Amino acid sequence: SSGINAEWPLRPGPQVLAGRGGRSSTSSHTVTVFGATSRMGRYLVNSLGQVGTQMVIPHRADPSNVLYLKLSGDLGQMHFIPGVDFNDIDALTEYVQYSDVVVNLTGRDRKCLHYSLKDSNVTLTHKIARACKDAGVPTFIHMSHVNANHDSISEFLRTKALSEEVVLHELPDAAIIVRASDCFHAFDRFSHYLARHNQKHFSVRQGYTSLYKKGLETLKQPVYGVDVMTGIKNIILMNDEDRKRLYQFVGPQEYTLQELVKVITGMTLRPYQPVNNPIETLVMGNILQSQNYIRYQMVSDDVIPGLPGLEDVGITPANLLDVGLGWLRAYRNFWCTWDPMDGKRSDTSGNIFGSGEAL
Repeated sequence: SSGINAEWPLRPGPQVLAGRGGRSSTSSHTVTVFGATSRMGRYLVNSLGQVGTQMVIPHRADPSNVLYLKLSGDLGQMHFIPGVDFNDIDALTEYVQYSDVVVNLTGRDRKCLHYSLKDSNVTLTHKIARACKDAGVPTFIHMSHVNANHDSISEFLRTKALSEEVVLHELPDAAIIVRASDCFHAFDRFSHYLARHNQKHFSVRQGYTSLYKKGLETLKQPVYGVDVMTGIKNIILMNDEDRKRLYQFVGPQEYTLQELVKVITGMTLRPYQPVNNPIETLVMGNILQSQNYIRYQMVSDDVIPGLPGLEDVGITPANLLDVGLGWLRAYRNFWCTWDPMDGKRSDTSGNIFGSGEAL
């Protein structure tokens, strides 16, 4: 009923390693990825496909909306299961019973019409972990957040802390927790949120951007989303005795919020002057309870020294300055979108022709 091939090799024991290590080889692992259609799921699926991993991808999206993931693996390596009912524990157990690794990327950072944050981040994770327990899955990798805390002012971060608890309760010997800081990548909410926050003040306030306490008291250490997913892929390919049970993936540089927005506006070429607006803080942080405002502006990254990170799984973390221009360029004004051949920034003041050249 689920569309799974009943002739797949059953555990115990992974598949036989074969091939040269590319997409047309076999990595010896079968991985079920929950949340493959998420903002960062495509990076994990592509990384696993590059080494010939067979994947099971349960999803609730329209089949035409996941076609781009098919390109990540060779013929017969990608197994899509549409129309998943996450309330059916027996079906979830069937989706994971052929896999030696299950990765959970599910969750939301805001409420939706039918599901609360607890439903999306805790209840769903609990059901998947219970199915993995029933099926005897040897390795379960759960994506969490570096600021997950039961006492956080952010409801999202409180539910992520609770999700870690339910995973460890159901799978104390199989669970691997990966805590990542706020991620920047082409499809993120983090850098796009800060770029839009500065952009919306351009025409009226000429770059005066209101930040929580001028951005001086909030510390951020964002990480490249591609590095996080590649790190998870490397964990999967490790021998079990080399894996740790808790990882902390953070970026190479710590910024104040004020410095971080300055880096972003340096790529968007928009004016930027940080200001403190207590009224906006009161409205967004207390009255409206904006999860984006609380999580991105009011909460500092709580990095625990000594935990294994990206370097321990063979990844050199990328800096925002090195990769961010690829998507932040879209926030430039139309006359700033062309860069001169000499690489120098042109003086665009008073330029009405949109060429990017100095008048």
